[in-house]
Amino acid sequence: KIQPQLYRGDVYRALDIYDGRHRYEQDEDTHIAKILKAKGITFLASNVAGHILDKKSMAPNAYALLQNLGGVLFRAHHDAQGGDTSIDTTGHKGEGQYYTVPRVVLSYLVRHKVCVLPHAYKAEHLADDAPESVGGLAGFLTERRVAEIGHALRALLTESDLPEDHGLGMEGEKEVAVVFHNLMAEDAHLFRVLTNDEVGGGNVEKEVEILPERGGLVKGGKSVVIISNTGDNFAAYSEADGQWRGTYSVTTAAGGADDFTISTNNMQ
Repeated sequence: KIQPQLYRGDVYRALDIYDGRHRYEQDEDTHIAKILKAKGITFLASNVAGHILDKKSMAPNAYALLQNLGGVLFRAHHDAQGGDTSIDTTGHKGEGQYYTVPRVVLSYLVRHKVCVLPHAYKAEHLADDAPESVGGLAGFLTERRVAEIGHALRALLTESDLPEDHGLGMEGEKEVAVVFHNLMAEDAHLFRVLTNDEVGGGNVEKEVEILPERGGLVKGGKSVVIISNTGDNFAAYSEADGQWRGTYSVTTAAGGADDFTISTNNMQ
């Protein structure tokens, strides 16, 4: 039997394999992500830009977040390069300088070791999708930005749009992304746990509910991304019975991402 070297699929399949959600599935050992890694098989994603552009009207807030991240990442990358104009990407219609949504998504996939076929057919697209362009941005992405892109991309591809006031894609690289995966069938509510200093000192702590549109409501089987800071604390409660489901502390450094799970197993 000859072992294949490539596994070809679309961008949605690539996201399903490489965004890490399979780590929390019961059949994780037989998940295709683990099989591909064990066998050294490369995932090949084709017509990525076409799939993304076809979905933009179905989830306009998610697409707008990817657009915004294109500008944020361009400015951050530009500053990190000391203003090097060689990374400039001028808008195809003269809107300004930014990284296009296809380039952001391609870089996200390359960051996850996915081989991509952009299918570009215009000269400006060929330059934007060049290996040095995509690879350069892929290497620059922080884990925080990877989490934001992945969250927006999943919302776009599943046509489950983000709320307008999602709080993601802001300027600055000092914050971290906190990703909550709800493994329960029931919904969960998230609260920020304020420290003694934040509530005026003493031995008092206070829990403040996070607005649903800012990630405070985690649907059963779904995930949310919240932008936070190192040292912040969170608590989760079941919507069904109000029972505590876990307390979580952010330990990753600036620009990183922490992954947490919400489940009945967290109860003591």
